[in-house]
Amino acid sequence: MIIYLRILSNEADGFVQEIAIDDTLTFADLHKCIQQQLSYDASQMASFFTTDSEWNKEMEITLFDMADGGSELLKVMSETMLSDYLYETGQRMLYVFDFFSERAFFMEIIQVAKGNLENPNCYRSEGEAPKQIMIGDLSGNSKKASLHQFEDEFDGSLDSMKFDELEDLENDINLDDLADLY
Repeated sequence: MIIYLRILSNEADGFVQEIAIDDTLTFADLHKCIQQQLSYDASQMASFFTTDSEWNKEMEITLFDMADGGSELLKVMSETMLSDYLYETGQRMLYVFDFFSERAFFMEIIQVAKGNLENPNCYRSEGEAPKQIMIGDLSGNSKKASLHQFEDEFDGSLDSMKFDELEDLENDINLDDLADLY
């Protein structure tokens, strides 16, 4: 079966993507397709969430296995077939592409058709996608920052703190004196 998905954003007016993808592929394949189509960095954290008709999250399908004990409500993209959860016109899901800021695309199945499709195909692309925020963007320096650059920002900052002085200060505080303030 071929699943036809419409992808919308609440932060980019006029942005629409429509993708046709075979239901025998995985959520990882869909993730890669979206990331490539939008020129995003596919190594960034992302998740799909199945939702109800009101967009309330139900089950999470993650890029990496983050479950401690194998939760039924948490699946891994590379191990989860699209056909396991996507099979009916009108079904909805969220694709959280900016994990730390909870930025997401709204996705809906607009058609399910008989047939096979070897590779996912973006057959409609309109408007500008929201910008993917990278670590370097947070500091305003560059589009991408290496882990080395990130570590340099904090290098030595813990060493410069004087934790021993904090312990001395703690010993100087009299809780009875503070009670008079209230």
